[in-house]
Amino acid sequence: MIRFADIKERLAQQYDADYDYLEKNFAEQNKLLSQVRRFHDLEREAKVRRERAARIIAVLGEQKFSDRDDDLKRKRSSEKGIYFDSEDIPLWGLMAAIVEQVPEIQVIDLQAALEYFGRKASRQAMESALASHKETFETKTRNREKFVSLKR
Repeated sequence: MIRFADIKERLAQQYDADYDYLEKNFAEQNKLLSQVRRFHDLEREAKVRRERAARIIAVLGEQKFSDRDDDLKRKRSSEKGIYFDSEDIPLWGLMAAIVEQVPEIQVIDLQAALEYFGRKASRQAMESALASHKETFETKTRNREKFVSLKR
C-alpha cells in the first residue's frame, strides 16, 4: 500500500528536478536566442526574395530560369527552390515586378511593358489593382498623366 507521505515526497522531488532542468533549459535558450533571431531574419529575407523571383519569372517566362532553380535546389539540402504556378501570380504582382525596376513609370508605359512580356491587361484592371494594393503602390498625377512607384 502506497502512503500519501511517499507521494508527497515524490512530488516534491519531481518538482525540484523539473525546476533544476528548467533553469538549465532557460539558460541554454538565452544563449541560442541571437542565433534563432538571425535564422528567422534570414528566413524572412529569403521569403521576400523568393516571392520577388517568382514575380520576375512570371513576367519573363519560366523557361529562362529553369536551370537556376535546379542549381538553387542542388545547393540547398532542404530543396527550397522557387515553386509557383505562373497563373497564381496576380496582375498586381506582375506590375510590382516591373515597377521594382524603375523609380516610377507612367501607367500607360506599365501597360505597354506588360504587353511586351506577353501579359495583356486592360487599363481598368490595372487601375483596380493599383486601388486594391495601395500598401504596395503609390500613384501620382502630373499634367493628366498618372505615374506609379512602389511605396518605400
